[in-house]
Amino acid sequence: MNLLRKGIFALLLTGLIVSSCEDDDTIVAPNEGNAGTGLTEITFPSHAITVKIEDGDGTIVTVRPQGLGVTSYVVDFGDPNSTDDVITITEDAGTATYDYPNNIEEETYTITITAKSNKGFTDVVQTRNVTVEHKLTTLSSAPLSPTILDENVYAIFSDGIEIDGAFTAYTNKLSSSIFDGDDAEYNEVEVGDIKNKVIQYSRLHSTISASITFDPAIIIADVFGTGTSADYIHLDLHSVHDIGVDKVKITMGGKTFEQTLENDMWTGVDIDFASEGITQIDEITLELGTGGTANNEATLNVDNIYLYREPLSVPDFTFDDVASDYDVTFTDASLLATSYSWDFGDGIGSSTDANPTYSYNDDGMERIYMVTLTTTNFINKPTSITKEVTVGGPAGPLNPEILKGDFEREGGASSDDTNIRNAWKISTTGNSNPFGTSSDGSCIDYEGTLGSKTRGAKWSGSQSANPDGTAVPGDTRYAYQAVTLSPNEDYIFEYEYAIKTGGAETNSVVASILNGHFSNSADAVASNALVKHVGTEAKGKFSDNSCSGGTTMKLQFRSNSVGEVAIFIYAVTDVDAFVDNVKVYPVE
Repeated sequence: MNLLRKGIFALLLTGLIVSSCEDDDTIVAPNEGNAGTGLTEITFPSHAITVKIEDGDGTIVTVRPQGLGVTSYVVDFGDPNSTDDVITITEDAGTATYDYPNNIEEETYTITITAKSNKGFTDVVQTRNVTVEHKLTTLSSAPLSPTILDENVYAIFSDGIEIDGAFTAYTNKLSSSIFDGDDAEYNEVEVGDIKNKVIQYSRLHSTISASITFDPAIIIADVFGTGTSADYIHLDLHSVHDIGVDKVKITMGGKTFEQTLENDMWTGVDIDFASEGITQIDEITLELGTGGTANNEATLNVDNIYLYREPLSVPDFTFDDVASDYDVTFTDASLLATSYSWDFGDGIGSSTDANPTYSYNDDGMERIYMVTLTTTNFINKPTSITKEVTVGGPAGPLNPEILKGDFEREGGASSDDTNIRNAWKISTTGNSNPFGTSSDGSCIDYEGTLGSKTRGAKWSGSQSANPDGTAVPGDTRYAYQAVTLSPNEDYIFEYEYAIKTGGAETNSVVASILNGHFSNSADAVASNALVKHVGTEAKGKFSDNSCSGGTTMKLQFRSNSVGEVAIFIYAVTDVDAFVDNVKVYPVE
């Protein structure tokens, strides 16, 4: 609230003696001074009070009391939500001004004026009821939601990312902000059908400012933790000129910026920390810009205050090293890369091409080189990846043997189920068995011949994983088998699956080739697969519908630089699901 001396429009309560805003006359009885020489009591009639309400805003009220024998007045403006609404007047014919909240459209307050004397006279109390009317500032629009990926945003004030008419909250969001700091009046409003929250600061007249403070301060170099910095800060600003401001001054990190606002249009402001030399933000101050104009409530709307980083490039590459061939072509598979720097690992070769071909020294020996690709993003921040590249050596890709890929017992012995499970077991937070063996396998045997149904792997609804693949402790079952292939060769991952009908539409069998070998299921689930398929075809068991219940999948992938991959299978289902005839073989 602001204590001001303003008199634009006067609501004059009639009486014998009144005064105007421009008039400093006082009430003086004949032959007596205002101090009340010879008086025996305070003379303070109710009609000796002038109340003025400011035009155009409607919340600023000025009270001017007058009387005889009075040395001070205590004016209580009757605002139940404030402790700053009691003002003492010690000067003759002085005034008290109070700024009521402007987020209330209409309210009646009781103003109490107590006349006091230092001559021992009894206090005299007068009251006035005043109705404050204020046209609330409404917003017809809100700024667009940020298009930056969530992991690259650190929000100070924002509802989040808008998706299909709803907001998804940011993963990174500051919770130690104080938005109603300083002298400006703070309010939050909701805009539009999805109730986008927007800050409103009012009273940005003259030197009155709004201040957003942070405790602890924001350290730019560690915004995202573990020493990961932000590159910019963004603010969306808006004002309707006839009730707001046309220019805003923004101060943070020891730097000041000016922004001119178009009438009733949102303006985005982005500040580059590196170019401005800002390393820490203790507070953000918003005030009327230099040479700017503030009208009526001087309201500024603010939304989407967030720090963000330019997404780092994600370097990746493949290569077509051929056995006994020392010429290797590297193919860029990076994301968001703006430049390339190759180190071919032999201490000699380098390149800045996106897709270089490099000739290693042909000494007739198989050699392994550690090749590093460094890429930069839009603001030249580097990121690197290193892979093993083998040149020379024997020809032809390995054709691996998949243990128990047909899930059949040897010699029909039921005890062989344990051997089948052991071939597919991985340490897990789920059940120690990877699946239940079943006689309801595929009607096609491992050699591809159609006949009667064979054995297969079975997952019941109680053995399902969570939708994101993580384990339900004690229940979820995973099938896992480590496989060693020729490095950087194209392979086919083949398997059959079946899902009983009548379950949820989201039921699925998830099968993937993992990039590496793993010792526990949690790491396997969290890893990036070389190839992955989520099968949702529910045609019944393999043997249903004249043995047409199964679905055959053939997925092509390229092995990694060391040839170490793994087969990983699980189910997300509330009905029985089956897998059979799992194979991995080179592309012909």
